[in-house]
Amino acid sequence: MKGIRRRVIAVILLCLTMCFTGCGEEELVSEDFQRGNSRNIEVNSIMKTDKGFYYSQGGMEKLSLYYYDSANGKSMYLCNKPECRHEGDEFCAATSDKYYAMETVMYSGSLYVAAVEETETAYKYKLLKASLDGSSLSEVVTYFEADSVDVMPFCNWKMYPVLTIHRNKVFLPYELRNRNNSEIGMNGTAIYDLATGELTYLGEKDRGLKEQDLNFMGCGDYMYFATAQKFKTKLYRYSYADGSVEMMDLENNFKGEYALYDENTIFYIRAQKELFKYNHETKENTRINTKEWNGYNFEIMTTEGMQPIVLDFTNLYSILSDGEYVYIPEGFSNNGFNAPRFEGYDPTHFDDEGPEKKNYIEVTMLDCDGNYVNHVEVSSEDLLGYSECFTLHILEDAVYMQTPFMVYECSKEDFIAGNASFKEVYPLDIGIHSVKEEQ
Repeated sequence: MKGIRRRVIAVILLCLTMCFTGCGEEELVSEDFQRGNSRNIEVNSIMKTDKGFYYSQGGMEKLSLYYYDSANGKSMYLCNKPECRHEGDEFCAATSDKYYAMETVMYSGSLYVAAVEETETAYKYKLLKASLDGSSLSEVVTYFEADSVDVMPFCNWKMYPVLTIHRNKVFLPYELRNRNNSEIGMNGTAIYDLATGELTYLGEKDRGLKEQDLNFMGCGDYMYFATAQKFKTKLYRYSYADGSVEMMDLENNFKGEYALYDENTIFYIRAQKELFKYNHETKENTRINTKEWNGYNFEIMTTEGMQPIVLDFTNLYSILSDGEYVYIPEGFSNNGFNAPRFEGYDPTHFDDEGPEKKNYIEVTMLDCDGNYVNHVEVSSEDLLGYSECFTLHILEDAVYMQTPFMVYECSKEDFIAGNASFKEVYPLDIGIHSVKEEQ
């Protein structure tokens, strides 16, 4: 009996050991890059779970991570230590005076942060990892280091995003410039494999400033990116199979703005005026007819009542795709953080001079062939009472509008139908550029 009892106890202890070991290990789950979930130098992508949202400070500010709990409607620092004051010391899992955060991305059940640590002699570019439960913040890898005597990190809005993860590979572009002459500096792109821990580089580690990698997007077994030189910009894709890089044969005057519908279908903007579709299998560039939808929209009074007219074409600055539709904000850059400018008149409201001016943008939706589907008017003025900066994000079945103080949500179904019915989702407690603060 004693022998049986010992064996039972041994089995129980073994099972408990295996359970605790399993709890301590984090399984890396390969995920695809969310192509429609845009980000820029001001705001991160929408980081959503079934219980709430995560957000963070970026743009070379001191690291601070936050969590919004949808159940109780509260925002808090992403630190689960009740005695912590969140003052940036090593004890805190959400704030740090040691790191300047550039961008944060949620991937495989964790937050990854591209950050810079400044020491007395060097700048160290590091990839950090934070747990979603607020229990830990740790360094994953130092992917670039430079002497701080003559150069300093440079936040180039064209270079953003600076952290793109797709199928376990992290692409991390960096740039430093001379303190006294911004024409002199260095840049490159690190590639870190989360599964193997291997650190490599996309081309030379230090390329000077003759060319710069930008606008990374993952799709299928490839990572796409643009490389900008002084007088031309090219689009490439990096193969996950063998690490090779091939160029897309686009039309001249491509400036780096593109959207991936799928692995072989690319929509891109030429010279901020023309829209093209490129098929990589056939190498064919097809110009999309934009005349039926691109332009300033006005309404004038006729004998038959108010009638809409289009007076002029607007520039095309940015483009998005979620693999189902292509989205084009006319005359508005979704890559930046801007407020809509005057676009037309609101015939339902009048002042002494007639219909009131209305600040909004039109987002046009196209199908996989570039055919017009619908358009929708988007205005932060309708939500806030004045025209404020915002960025649009498309994630799963919703479209999000991220402003400096609040994030709004609209169902994708309503958005495609032409009804931008945005509602409040969660507030932002971080300092983001705002039109209101400039007034």
